[in-house]
Amino acid sequence: ATLDAPAALDSCLDSLPSGERLRLLDALYEMALADGPLQRSEREALKRMAEGLDVPDAKAQALAEQHLGDAAAHYETLGLAPDATDAEVKSAYRKLAAQLHPDKASHLGPRAAEQAARRFQAVRDAYEEIRRLRGL
Repeated sequence: ATLDAPAALDSCLDSLPSGERLRLLDALYEMALADGPLQRSEREALKRMAEGLDVPDAKAQALAEQHLGDAAAHYETLGLAPDATDAEVKSAYRKLAAQLHPDKASHLGPRAAEQAARRFQAVRDAYEEIRRLRGL
């Protein structure tokens, strides 16, 4: 008799309660983060695991936020949705950084330059946090 691996996996998943699937995904996040920040390949693998374990998107996202933090505010700072691609994140950052660079406001006086510097720093911080969370 031959073993049908996909069928065996489906059978195993069918017998695994959803709470146990979520705990398994949680353990996988902990293992992936044990050696430091999540790398892009690890993030993609965890996403595939969540899909393979049939963990609902909302629960998988909540678990990711629990381990990695909620980056919604950072995406909002860049004017993006959390599902933006890496290229879109980079492009939005570069565009905003060019628009908001403090040197562009230096001729408007010290107060305007200070406000521009704060806004520029907020954009930079948001980009760096998204990069950290995505393992870029």
